[in-house]
Amino acid sequence: MVLLANTLLLQKNYFTFAKEYESDENGENKLILYLYMKSYKTLLFALAAIVMQFAVACNNDEPQPTPQPEPPTPELPQPLTESHTLTIFMQGNNGLAEFMDSNLQRILTSYYDMPEGDFRIFILYDRGNYTRLTELYMNDGMAKQRLVEEYDTSISTVDKEFVRGVLAQVKQEAPADSYGLILSSHGGGWVPSDLYDVYLLGEGTRSDAPQAQPLFYAQDDYDCMEVADLVDALSDTHYEYIIFDACFMGNAEALYDLRNSADYIVASAAEVLGAGFPYETMIPMLFEYDDHNLKAICEEYMDYYKESSGTVALVDCKQLEPLAEAMRTVMAEIGEVDVDSVQAYDAFEYHLFFDLMHYVELGTENCSAFEKALNDAVLYSGHTNYIETATGKDVETYTLDRSCGLSCYIPQKDCPATEAAWRKTAWAMAITE
Repeated sequence: MVLLANTLLLQKNYFTFAKEYESDENGENKLILYLYMKSYKTLLFALAAIVMQFAVACNNDEPQPTPQPEPPTPELPQPLTESHTLTIFMQGNNGLAEFMDSNLQRILTSYYDMPEGDFRIFILYDRGNYTRLTELYMNDGMAKQRLVEEYDTSISTVDKEFVRGVLAQVKQEAPADSYGLILSSHGGGWVPSDLYDVYLLGEGTRSDAPQAQPLFYAQDDYDCMEVADLVDALSDTHYEYIIFDACFMGNAEALYDLRNSADYIVASAAEVLGAGFPYETMIPMLFEYDDHNLKAICEEYMDYYKESSGTVALVDCKQLEPLAEAMRTVMAEIGEVDVDSVQAYDAFEYHLFFDLMHYVELGTENCSAFEKALNDAVLYSGHTNYIETATGKDVETYTLDRSCGLSCYIPQKDCPATEAAWRKTAWAMAITE
């Protein structure tokens, strides 16, 4: 009714009416109305007004969408103001000493670029010919190391009680509001060291090839530290982050074991080249903001290796249990998967490390819920297009078409011992039982 009245008013205002009478064929008079436009410009105004009236009427008749709330603005990292103690384990009595010598110098160089703050840095370095715990400090404008303690070289630095004791000593020397940890050595993820030897050395033993690239985490001469022992050694302190400068630590099985040890973990699903992380830039970054620049450190790592070989991920540990729950759902319906078609991160004849997301995609059609859980857990993932590996008969390069950031093991009928070991992991029990 309002629309009709307004339209008639517009007609009255913008048009002139005239009337005449005509006789039709029967001789009767008929009223003829003529409509004259007052002006062309006036017509345009009239038509526009009528269109607007119809638009308003239609809009008033249709239900209006409920306004959606604005998504919450992510909290920006704040400058690090609390006290923070970083411990760096460098276990190099395994063929890595030359690389670690270089990394130690890079760490000392980084100390000149440290931001202002309440921080302490300790380094446990097992070089083989000595084992020392030192603290970095500045003296007359020079970055130096203060000897905290020197240990007998006969002590295994991968013994869990030794590691626990060193960490306790650091806390006693430098109690802080928060703690971080960098672990540098060989690595082999979830795989037990004796089983890894079979893959790496065939039927030989580690003493037959003591400088061979191994393991789990970590290696001191012939001794190795299994992931379960590492978890135990770290149990007295919760870390804001753990950075693994070690091969193959970015697998779902190992990280699930470590899910209560830290808030975040940075690790590689593949091998880490001997030069390790870019320490000269990474160390100062850890002390700038309260998020410790972990994503930016991953980006720095990928930029460092962009012309060679590298893959790295930042994992939110509190999302690993939801990830396991999502994987459990997948495992209940997953079909048979040709393991040769799944992206692998090693060159063993029978692979130990497969891309987790690729496995799920090939095994089930509906993987959207799992993909969401994976995206919640993996906050950053980067990889080069090619990866160098020493897990084959020789050092070789293979194509890395994809990487979700995490690897996993896929049971294979030709490897019953490996499957049996895998089924004992907490991850396997969480997703299959």
